[in-house]
Amino acid sequence: MSRVYFHSPSGDAELRGSERAWLSGLVNDLAIGILALHDPSRVDRLISLAAPGHYITLHADRNPNGMRLETAYRLAFLHGDPYTDALIQHRGRPVDAFTLGLNTAMLLGNDQVRLAARLHAQCELHTWVDGPNRAWLADVMEAGLESGIYRRGIHYEPDPARDRDEPQWVSQGWDDVITLLRARDDEPVVASFSVTEQFPNPGAMWQEFGESGDGWYDLSAADQWQFAMGWLRQAPGNLELKPEDDPYRFGHGLTIHDLFAHDWEDRLDRALSDTGEDS
Repeated sequence: MSRVYFHSPSGDAELRGSERAWLSGLVNDLAIGILALHDPSRVDRLISLAAPGHYITLHADRNPNGMRLETAYRLAFLHGDPYTDALIQHRGRPVDAFTLGLNTAMLLGNDQVRLAARLHAQCELHTWVDGPNRAWLADVMEAGLESGIYRRGIHYEPDPARDRDEPQWVSQGWDDVITLLRARDDEPVVASFSVTEQFPNPGAMWQEFGESGDGWYDLSAADQWQFAMGWLRQAPGNLELKPEDDPYRFGHGLTIHDLFAHDWEDRLDRALSDTGEDS
């Protein structure tokens, strides 16, 4: 099973991949709720923002298989399709729906929901917390467990078909991560995902070590950490987790609310112009 790892020079901890899926569900559920696809006027606005060639625009009420339009839109918003035109666009420029959902969570969520969005979006990019802020991050996680926003573990019922004759409790790993964070305050902790590159790694500066990477592997573990952390501190995207990050925004900075504001065209014009991005 996949894992979200939390690395430090003096120790590691891991969160089960099923909890990352739970965190993404929190973000997605919030986004779908705010879209309010049961409201025809909101669906009309969303359809008007779809690229003319997108399959959603071809069926006013139903897609070819009879799926309700709101259901089809929800699936397109959550999962996308790299082989179709943009689901949301403005004056010919695509507006990434994934980023809209993340920013909506950052706008409306508490610290725990915002952390869910950051970890889901950036664990593979090595989002990180500096030593002095480790206790703060541990506090956020503990509050998430106490409130039920995060799951301390999963209880499985007996299932003889899976060789499980007794109830089984499986920890999701939050307690281990919190223990790691509270262990000290003089080292950063960096996230990674089990199916992508672990930390430390040379990141975007791989070319400094040649095509074979021999120079990187010749470094001691301590030197690898020092090099990789120096790169990460300067990496684009502001990957550091810190308490003063409200309001943190991803990419174009837009939220779902911006799509339905009275001045929505100005908001989209301004955001896409300010970022210079196409997503």
